[in-house]
Amino acid sequence: MASLAGSGCGARREFEVTRWRGVLFSAEVDLAVHDLPAGEAEELIARCVSEMQRLEALFSLYLPDSSLCRLNREGRLMNPPAELVDLVRKSLDVAERSAGAFDPTVQPYWKWLREAVETGGGIDSAEQARHLARVDYRRVRCSEAEVRFEQSGMAMTFNGIAQGWITDRACEVLREAGARHCLVNLGEFYALGGQPSGQDWLVGLRGLVGEEVSLRNRALAVSSGSGFYFGTGAGKNHIIDPRNGDCAEDRRVVAVTAREAWLADALSTACAVLGEAEARALVAKWEDVELAIHRAPA
Repeated sequence: MASLAGSGCGARREFEVTRWRGVLFSAEVDLAVHDLPAGEAEELIARCVSEMQRLEALFSLYLPDSSLCRLNREGRLMNPPAELVDLVRKSLDVAERSAGAFDPTVQPYWKWLREAVETGGGIDSAEQARHLARVDYRRVRCSEAEVRFEQSGMAMTFNGIAQGWITDRACEVLREAGARHCLVNLGEFYALGGQPSGQDWLVGLRGLVGEEVSLRNRALAVSSGSGFYFGTGAGKNHIIDPRNGDCAEDRRVVAVTAREAWLADALSTACAVLGEAEARALVAKWEDVELAIHRAPA
């Protein structure tokens, strides 16, 4: 839902750019390191990619041996990786502060709704209620020793927060290695420093002509129901209100910027299903978070 709007590098000298493009959580992603020698930048990018792939193997819903898949299958995970514990705790914190507008336990309902729409079976109200009853972040217990569900049939997804969390980790690797001019796009944007020219990075919001966000040492996450529909055409989409099972309005585009990408990611997901006043009240619970709500043309 966002793209690099312009280089802004000026014409005084050429800046060396080393870029990597790949796939993370089934989405195309890219990472650009500016103003470092190519060999040094390539080695740094390789370290980032290795770390991103390691973390995806923990958080993936599609890799059977991932920590998340094991938790969802068994209902508990003993001695969970520290990264998983941190992500669960952050998810539950946003869930609590948003009163369930963000809820990582929405996965059983999300999966059921997609299958119901794509198989043409329609929405049976009794089945809908049964699957919604499995959604409740308050029934997750998390410690360094164990993560578990207090109700059978529960499952978690990190689709509204993991890409941001991994973005932050990639930026840590870059920052610790001395990189100062990087734009990371792993589903959420993070601008590490400014451009080599001294200007901020400009990121445009797709589908919104002239709407750009200026970034420097800051993350941007954008959420809209139009990003992915179940089935074909308009209708049910991938952003679901965990409180009632409704889908986000598809023409509404929510953009959140924050110092940390995981937070921008989770808040943009929550705000996509909240009214504007509720959304602004939610982001005000954290420092230095900015919210913009747009409507895409029909």
